[in-house]
Amino acid sequence: MKSLIVVGLLLSSILSARMGGNLPQYADFDSDKDGKITKTEFEDAQQRHMTKNAEEGRMLRNAGNMPIFEDIDTNHDGSFDAAEFSKHQQERRESMMGMGQGQNK
Repeated sequence: MKSLIVVGLLLSSILSARMGGNLPQYADFDSDKDGKITKTEFEDAQQRHMTKNAEEGRMLRNAGNMPIFEDIDTNHDGSFDAAEFSKHQQERRESMMGMGQGQNK
């Protein structure tokens, strides 16, 4: 029974990661916790993420597909809020699903 639970949890985490569950969270970017993310905060967080992955020996094969700040700051006010971020993350998930990631084809 315990092994079945472990297998279920492992499968769940794999599926979640393949379906975009491993996308960064808003708090990962909002370093000063003021409720908005500036271009500097965004770029610093991306660099931390890439450095961490490199240190863990993870391949950086999708680095060229990382969004740029302007992709998320849709109202072009120099920062983005949780609503803009959430909308962008949803679009990324849908895009990944459309490319066959997270789907059995």
